[in-house]
Amino acid sequence: MDKRQKFVLEKFTKHLSQNVIDVRDDWNYMFLSKFKVDYRLISKIPGGLKDKVVLNVGTFFPIDEIYFASRVREFYSVDLAADVIQFANEVADREIHPSFRERIKINVADATSLPFEDNFFDVSFSFSTIEHIPDRNLRAKAFSELVRVTKSGGYIIITLPNKLNLGKFIRSKWSQYKGTSPFGYEHHYTPNELKKILKQLGVKPIFYCSSAGDLSGIMFRVYDFVTKYFGHRMGWIGIKE
Repeated sequence: MDKRQKFVLEKFTKHLSQNVIDVRDDWNYMFLSKFKVDYRLISKIPGGLKDKVVLNVGTFFPIDEIYFASRVREFYSVDLAADVIQFANEVADREIHPSFRERIKINVADATSLPFEDNFFDVSFSFSTIEHIPDRNLRAKAFSELVRVTKSGGYIIITLPNKLNLGKFIRSKWSQYKGTSPFGYEHHYTPNELKKILKQLGVKPIFYCSSAGDLSGIMFRVYDFVTKYFGHRMGWIGIKE
C-alpha cells in the first residue's frame, strides 16, 4: 500500500474518533445522496434487491445494510479499513433485527482484489468509494473487480463525484492541494467517462441520474434535462452482458 492510500485510510479512520452521526438524521445527505442517486438507481432493478445476493464495496455508517436487511438474501459489505469494519459491525449489531442480521456480512477486503468468485453476485454496487483510490491503475482494477464478481445479466451500480460540477470539483482539488480534504483524496469523473468505463468492461449502461434535477411536473422537464448532468454526485446502473 502506497503512502497516498495510507493517508486516505488515516483520514477515514480519524472520523471514528469523532462523534460519528447517524446519517438518518442528516436529511440533506439522505435526500441528495441516497434517495436522489443511490436508491433511485437501485429502483431500476426489477424487484429491487428482494432475494438478491448483493455486494457493497465501501462502507462506513452501514445505512444501506440497515435499509435493505429485510429485503436481500445475502448482503456482503467490504472496506479496506479494519477500524471502519469494526464500527460498521457494531452499528449493524445494534440496528438490524437479529432475524435479518445473519444476512449481512461486513468484512475487510480490498476493492482492487475482491475475495469472491467470478459471477457470484446478482447486484454489485459502490457508492462514492472508488474515487478515494489515489492510484489510477488501482482505480481501474476496482472497476473491473466489481464487474468480475457480478453474474452475467446482473446489475452494477457506481456513483462518483461529478467533474462537471465545477464548484465542487475546484473546492475538492484546492482542499487536496492544501491537505485539508476530509477524506484525503478524491478523483472526479464526468458522466460520460463513467459510462465509457462501464462499456469497456462489458456492462451496458441503462440509466443515469445525479443529485441535480429530477423535479416533478411537465414544466420542469427541460430544467431536468439541462441540470441533471451537473449534480455533484452522479452515477450509472448497467447490466453485465
